[in-house]
Amino acid sequence: MKMRLALLGFLTVALSACSTPKVMKEPTILAPVESSVTLKKNWQFKTESMPNKDSEGLFFAEDSTYVYAASTQGHLVSLLKSEQGRWMDQVAWQTKFASQIVSGPAKSGNQLIIGTAKGQVFSVAADTGQIGWQTQLSSEVMSHAVISDQKVFTRTVDGNVYALSLKTGEIVWTAAHQMPSLSLRGSPPVVVYDNTLFIGWDSGTIQALSAKSGALLWETRVAVPKGRTDLERMVDVQAGLVIKQDRLFALGYHGKLVSIDPRTGNFYFVNEVSGYRDLAVDDSHLYVVDDRDILHAFDLVSGAPVWKQTAFKGRLVGDLLLSQGELLVVDAWGYLHWVNPIQGIESSRFKHSNEYGDGNRILRIKAEGNTLTVLDDEGVIT
Repeated sequence: MKMRLALLGFLTVALSACSTPKVMKEPTILAPVESSVTLKKNWQFKTESMPNKDSEGLFFAEDSTYVYAASTQGHLVSLLKSEQGRWMDQVAWQTKFASQIVSGPAKSGNQLIIGTAKGQVFSVAADTGQIGWQTQLSSEVMSHAVISDQKVFTRTVDGNVYALSLKTGEIVWTAAHQMPSLSLRGSPPVVVYDNTLFIGWDSGTIQALSAKSGALLWETRVAVPKGRTDLERMVDVQAGLVIKQDRLFALGYHGKLVSIDPRTGNFYFVNEVSGYRDLAVDDSHLYVVDDRDILHAFDLVSGAPVWKQTAFKGRLVGDLLLSQGELLVVDAWGYLHWVNPIQGIESSRFKHSNEYGDGNRILRIKAEGNTLTVLDDEGVIT
């Protein structure tokens, strides 16, 4: 039986000047795959080109009628999910900000939360695009906001964590962390679970803070700096933390894959894996891409290896996610790969394209039912 997925897309109104990045050479020729997935393109629109270094904090938000997205050039847009025929009819509203948007939007009720390169956090009305409140933080807000218990939790690139009032934007509390001299660009979002905030740091540590006060509850290390140079000693916990079955999972660059008791910080298991892309979790397995673009599956409880897939080595694999029971893998040459989560074998493949060509690197992908929403580095959302 063939699985049919529809692709949804939209575009902001503003266009930017074209750049000519260095063309990357594809590392290997992919083996043929008889795909069981078919894709129907609903619509596409073009925003500004999106530098990869500034896109890590950008996510899609949505409700039953609209999809919301931001661009690094400062545009926040609301677009109808249903195809309207003309791109100008797709746009419900658009708001332009003076600063680069580097995180968000996150949605709660009728509020959208975004962060900027100048350290500002904005609340925007989801129905009109009107700015509600604005709060100035200490530095760039590249971390996608997390909203819980009427608070906005986010972090800045200088090592500060903030809890803001969702209603007013007032700073409720701040916690600081010492940052290393060199780290990967990007700040993964915090995780809120059981009135606790969990944060993976560029120093290779994970902290648990009280969501109410910001007080430190525990701290543990998943990577130890080694080597002579700052580059060799980078130990970022850049992959997003995941809570599943009352366990906290974390992956460190030049570090380890760990399963942690969220109440105490004690380890359930530790595996020697280094990576920085977001991992995926289902009810029985943990899926990881390491820093050589090799895929791994581990048993969720014991951490025992289940399978390893080397076919994507060197393809600059993006964050992993699950879609309709399959592991969805994207790479820097615009391919979407569906991988059987039990065997680790590629079952389907599709090359993303737009009116400017194909092979554009996929920066962000969201799976919702039988719909995929894709953002590539040309700023095309499909």
